[in-house]
Amino acid sequence: MPVVIKESKSLWQLLLDVFTKRVEPKAPEQRVQEHLAAVRAAPQPERAGILAVTLFAKKTLDTTRQVDIPFPDAYLSGEQPIDAAAQAELAAYADALVEFQAALFANDTTVSIAAARGMTTWIASLYSAATPGLLPQGQEIWQNLVTASDGVEDGYTFFLRRQPSDVERSYFSYRPTLFLG
Repeated sequence: MPVVIKESKSLWQLLLDVFTKRVEPKAPEQRVQEHLAAVRAAPQPERAGILAVTLFAKKTLDTTRQVDIPFPDAYLSGEQPIDAAAQAELAAYADALVEFQAALFANDTTVSIAAARGMTTWIASLYSAATPGLLPQGQEIWQNLVTASDGVEDGYTFFLRRQPSDVERSYFSYRPTLFLG
């Protein structure tokens, strides 16, 4: 009987396997539609959890600077109009978040998984703002999420398995007005 030598994978290949299994390449429209469907189907406590991890992801983006492009607050607040250049900027930022999300999933800690889950809302939101015709879906996502605002702290505690700090609580009231108008 011949001896079969099993080829071992490098750490890089193992991480790449994790990325490709957890974050599939998808078109922006598909990401928006899938997230909208998930939010629509979620009961109120689950929506509160989605909102909680979304706000935790915002805090993570603001405090860690792991993405080279700054968070597009001016567009999401409505302070700056979204023209063709802004659409390209928002799409580039969403693409960067997809890569960051994969790295967070690969880290596989409670905190990184919570942040990665929260990135899903930001990715869908940014793609909806960047893609003509998708803004109404982004608005529906946020309108559904804000209905669960009262449960954000409980959702946060559930997903992060700890009480929020005062800094984290300060993010609980953040809302991107572009999607709520």
